[in-house]
Amino acid sequence: MLARRRTPRGESDPLRLACACDNSGTVVLFYKYVALSDPVSTARKILDESAKGAHSSVKGKIRIAREGINATFAASKKDDVEAFIEFLESLPELTCLRGTDYKREPACSHAFGTLSVRVTEELCPFGEPDLSTTVDSEIEITSLTPSEWDAALRERNDEESTVLDVRNFYESRVGHFDGSVLAPIRRFSQLKEWLARDDALDNVAGRDVYIFCTGGVRCEKAATYLCSKLPADRRPRSVRKLEGGIVAYARDFASSEDCLFKGSNYVFDARGSVSVSDDLPSTSRCDGCDEQSGRLSKCVGRNCHVVLIACETCGDTVYCCESCREQTERAVGIEKFKRRSCECDCFESRIRRCRTSEAQIA
Repeated sequence: MLARRRTPRGESDPLRLACACDNSGTVVLFYKYVALSDPVSTARKILDESAKGAHSSVKGKIRIAREGINATFAASKKDDVEAFIEFLESLPELTCLRGTDYKREPACSHAFGTLSVRVTEELCPFGEPDLSTTVDSEIEITSLTPSEWDAALRERNDEESTVLDVRNFYESRVGHFDGSVLAPIRRFSQLKEWLARDDALDNVAGRDVYIFCTGGVRCEKAATYLCSKLPADRRPRSVRKLEGGIVAYARDFASSEDCLFKGSNYVFDARGSVSVSDDLPSTSRCDGCDEQSGRLSKCVGRNCHVVLIACETCGDTVYCCESCREQTERAVGIEKFKRRSCECDCFESRIRRCRTSEAQIA
């Protein structure tokens, strides 16, 4: 596998960006499902270009697979971002990127520390590398623009439809659309396991399902799976995807008084999350004291990287669960420590964190 590590082994990405720059950079998010015959060659071209010193200000994460490309990166100058996009589109196998919706956001250029380019089996690990996003289905799959999505959610029949958040539970907790079903998963690959539960499928079978994620890449796979892989009698009546994901919706509706998205959009870089509306969902509560907060942190347990919510008062002192605390205390003085699964590694624990009067959950 061609790769460049972003963080030292055993560590994970930061969640908060402490930077004194003028925040005048640009962060870009995009993906494209397209057949690539030699993803290793494509990745090497990008790394070789970077090694020459070209586009040296561009930092971020690029994932390349036989099914396409998924990328998010930042640079201090807009011209540097546009030059890098132009370079990507100049590669013969990526000319299909021309016309792509590059979701640009003003942000600190230090959201990423390096440029990481990896060849992976899937753009987002789902455990279905051969599942095509263009598979023929008798069930209607429709992409809705942010405006169409907003209108559809306001008009939908609650008795016959479900709004399904297919992101990880720690993403959903800090922000989601009103009335969403929050999948209690820690990794996208767990979505299939959760959907196999009868209580989860009750939110899908025979219903109009509206699905959303950060930028749209996970919805592509999730929609196809719902319509072609579930047992025929448990499939939805229709699936409607938010085109461009929360990032695109926020571009049009952030901070508006009637914004249907509450809280912040979790992002996979040092910013941690980006505020969409000041109205926090009731799931956004500190894991230490249960006070409402949108401040992200990570479990302080040894070798545990569970993303938590920790208010300013509790700070970075919160454990994900009591069993993780006990493991850590017993490991004091032990050089080689292997963490065992804790309470948070089960669906039930994550369901409890997501269950509120506002956010429905199976």
